[in-house]
Amino acid sequence: MKARLKTETNTKRMESAVRGAAQKILGKRRIEADFEHGQWWVTDLDSGAQWSVVDAEGGRAVNGLDFEQVTDDEEAL
Repeated sequence: MKARLKTETNTKRMESAVRGAAQKILGKRRIEADFEHGQWWVTDLDSGAQWSVVDAEGGRAVNGLDFEQVTDDEEAL
């Protein structure tokens, strides 16, 4: 059986890990973490920018998580 990826795990503990990693990597203070379509997403509540949460190692990853921006800041448009 294939092991489930962190980003495919919908638990309160994983939500906390996603929020913590977002604070460290993105430096966002007001974020929302949502589990939709089988994975975690992060939204900056001030600008509207969104990130897909991805499993990663090395680089800037925190606790095996990193973020891929999927929408720009609405403020910048």
